[in-house]
Amino acid sequence: MPLRTPRLSDERGIALAIAVFALVIIGALVAGTFFIGRLEQRSGVNTMFAAQAAEAADAGSAATITGWTSAFNGRAVNTDTVLPVVSLGGGNQYQSTVRRLSSASYLIRTEGAHLDAGGTVQSRRLVGAFVKLLTPSIPVQGALTVRGSLTLGGSSQIDGTDHVPAGWGASCPLSGAPAAGIRTNTGTINTNGANCGGSPPGCVTGTPPVLVDASVTASTFTDFGSTSFDALAAAATWQISGTVNGIAPTSTGSPATCRLTDSNNWGEPRTGAGTVPSCFSYFPIIYAPGNVRITGGRGQGILLVRGDLDLSGGVEFYGPVIVLGNVTSTGTGGHVYGGLLASNADLQPSTITGNSVVNYSACSVARALAGVAVATPFAERSWAQLY
Repeated sequence: MPLRTPRLSDERGIALAIAVFALVIIGALVAGTFFIGRLEQRSGVNTMFAAQAAEAADAGSAATITGWTSAFNGRAVNTDTVLPVVSLGGGNQYQSTVRRLSSASYLIRTEGAHLDAGGTVQSRRLVGAFVKLLTPSIPVQGALTVRGSLTLGGSSQIDGTDHVPAGWGASCPLSGAPAAGIRTNTGTINTNGANCGGSPPGCVTGTPPVLVDASVTASTFTDFGSTSFDALAAAATWQISGTVNGIAPTSTGSPATCRLTDSNNWGEPRTGAGTVPSCFSYFPIIYAPGNVRITGGRGQGILLVRGDLDLSGGVEFYGPVIVLGNVTSTGTGGHVYGGLLASNADLQPSTITGNSVVNYSACSVARALAGVAVATPFAERSWAQLY
């Protein structure tokens, strides 16, 4: 039987090949679609994580500026202060590092991060902010500024000579020009005892010993140009009332650092043996919304009293003391180095007797004001994304 020659037009089996090819193409399209979708999803998630990390970094930078503390103001130039990690919830956190660049400028570096449920970092962002210190201005123009009448006696001493506290030489310029011993709007000064007799009182020194200044008004004690009594009170480190006994600097840890959580720690104004060196650059704002009595101990900073102030027990305070009521310092009395301003809101006489001391010190005032300065961003180019 002769062999049959297949016809060229015979296409049996081609359907299977076409079906397989179509399945391959469709499979590739489906796989590609899934891959692109997955890639787009991961890209979107990563973008979201990156945005969350960036927002956390921004939030940390802003929180560091608004929560600025006087502890930063005492750091040495070119030193870093690493702050604790702060969790914002949702797996987001930040950590800030404050570096002092000069006497009045700082760089805040804040790293924001987003973490998964297991704590693995998914994204990081690092931002930087340049800030400068905004220092309040309190015009202390005499050892004692008072509105209304004043009673002096005992062995008290009011001295307008510019005093540099012992051991402060490296932190202070040379003594400046002397100020008035007493700056008053009335000149009504009652004295008792031989130590304060005469006119001007023998216990008052300065240039002049007594300055009668009609510009001393109620606003002298509440409005300070760029700031005010109320603004400083709102920024107070500690609020006090009643009787405060034995204020003293304290430290914690090894090496020792100033204990900033102790409400009786108002800084360390002394130097040398038996002191707490880590608190020498700590200047809190102390605010009493009413009457207060402070007896014994030592501290520094700014003391604000909306009511009356009673000093006793030889308490030492370095910096400006502003009292809207009247001041009483008797017995062992108080020792103020900087400037004491008493408004006598009720126009009752302030009384300074015993061995009370009020010494004008431009350096004490300047260091206290610099110590409580707050940070504000530079006007231009204050922010940058570092990573």
